[in-house]
Amino acid sequence: MWQDPANPSSNTMNQPQEQPQQSSDSTTEQNQQKDTQMQDASSEQQPKKLTLLDLPPEILHQVCSHLPLKSIRSFRLTNRLLGEIGACHALPELIFYLHTTDFAALRSIASHPIYPRYVRSLIYGCDILPTPRLNLKQYVHECRRMEKRRVKMHARHACDEANRPPKPLSEVKESYREYKRVHQAQEEITSNDRDYHILKEVVGKMTNLKEVMVSSDFEFRLGSLTSSSSHGGHHYHGGGSGTKSDALRNCRTPFDKLDCLTSLDGEKGQEGVRHLRAILMAVKEAGIELKSLCAGLIHWSFFNEALGYFGFHSMGNLLNNLTRFELLVLPGPSQDPEDLQHADAIAMNNMSIDVMDEIFRCQGLMRTGVIRKLVSGMPNLEVLSIGFMDHAEDNDFIFPARLQDVLPLNHTFPNLESLKLEGLETERQELTDFVVRHKDSLMKLELRDMRLVTTSWRKLLPELRYELKTELMEEVSIYGMALGMGEEDDDQELEEWFMGDPEDHGATELATRVQKYFMDPSKTDCPLSRENMEPVPDDDLMDEDIMDHPFEGVIPEDELAELILGGMNFQGGGNPFGDPFDDPTFF
Repeated sequence: MWQDPANPSSNTMNQPQEQPQQSSDSTTEQNQQKDTQMQDASSEQQPKKLTLLDLPPEILHQVCSHLPLKSIRSFRLTNRLLGEIGACHALPELIFYLHTTDFAALRSIASHPIYPRYVRSLIYGCDILPTPRLNLKQYVHECRRMEKRRVKMHARHACDEANRPPKPLSEVKESYREYKRVHQAQEEITSNDRDYHILKEVVGKMTNLKEVMVSSDFEFRLGSLTSSSSHGGHHYHGGGSGTKSDALRNCRTPFDKLDCLTSLDGEKGQEGVRHLRAILMAVKEAGIELKSLCAGLIHWSFFNEALGYFGFHSMGNLLNNLTRFELLVLPGPSQDPEDLQHADAIAMNNMSIDVMDEIFRCQGLMRTGVIRKLVSGMPNLEVLSIGFMDHAEDNDFIFPARLQDVLPLNHTFPNLESLKLEGLETERQELTDFVVRHKDSLMKLELRDMRLVTTSWRKLLPELRYELKTELMEEVSIYGMALGMGEEDDDQELEEWFMGDPEDHGATELATRVQKYFMDPSKTDCPLSRENMEPVPDDDLMDEDIMDHPFEGVIPEDELAELILGGMNFQGGGNPFGDPFDDPTFF
């Protein structure tokens, strides 16, 4: 194509090509502007990335409820908002013992500006060292005796602990130094009733306290107290932390390094009394309405209003709103099985008289209805457990209380979901009537160490199953011993079954069959029969101790029994199988 050399722009092909180039540049610029606008719009529509602080408080509380105590402490250090939320979960539950260190920790927590407002439950371990204090020789002797008992017990259950060698004397002496320190710390608290004063001071600042447990280290587990709580599962003891499953077993205590102790019951006849009285007085002083109260083992004398001491009757209306009440009563003096091993016939006779006499006195107090009146004033109960433990271990027929002594049988608790009864005597009809009246709400039922005086378990089980529709319940179980009497004309004889203890060597196969009978509609035959009756076995330690008894063989067994029983000169009759309340002179 021709082109003027003097005028390169004369190229006819160049002219038309410049316009598209300008158009293309303009289009590109417009497209870039559109892309920029779209990106800006897209960035405006994109949601802002959330942080922990953007979550609502309800979610943050849920997060805290699943954190261990160490993580909650870190959580609280983030900022003021998270610090206040974390404080609600830092110490909702406190575990303490009667010891200067524990009480100092309580006062420290109570003086904090935030913590005491969020404490919801207190667990008071009622272990206490017996007095007077042992000297070194006595302590070493007790240690060696305890080692022998441990070996004997572990050997019975095929545990490796049976082969553990005795502790060297140097370690025992070191343990004794710790024993003296703990005993002295305990005396500092009890000598001037400082426990009463400090608890009043501390509890008064815990304005949201709802739950109290007073317990030896095996009667109640954590979870029986707080399982219904909506708050987190953290607890505190002496600055440590532990799991929620078993607080009193797993937390550190002042007694962990002591080897010689067969028991931590303290003064005989006062088991748990001081601890329960002190904490109830503090609750009364603060005017706190509790939702949950668990107490056990508590010596029966605590309920004797005639003595003039502070007790449940002194609480006014502060217990009326309880939704959970668990009570385990000790009806007689706690006995060390080895006391029998070292006793002669006269001493053994006296010990038996002391036990039986105290149980009869407990019966007299219970028949005044002191516990029944207490329970009657708790209309909102959801969980109720009443029990009597270790009632005349050497006589299955003496029970410290009747069902009608501890429960208002004509009363209905509309919200009752769980019922446990232990160590009581009753009749088939009154037990069935009370339980069936609560069938619309009741989901759990446990009977343990119960006696039907003139009626039969073989009739009770089918009645409960039919009337309660037990297959729709969560759990129905029977443990310990079940005593009754045949009701048929040709079978009016004693009934006796033993069904074990799931917390001590496990339930028996018969107990499992009974539970299946209640829960499985396909099981139609009552598992209890004359053929599978069995007596209650001797205690693991007691039977071997008696075998080693120094006067065995010297006194024939029938004469020994007559010596023990014949020496009981009770008011109301010398026969322990008789009912002293049939005699008006008993009172």
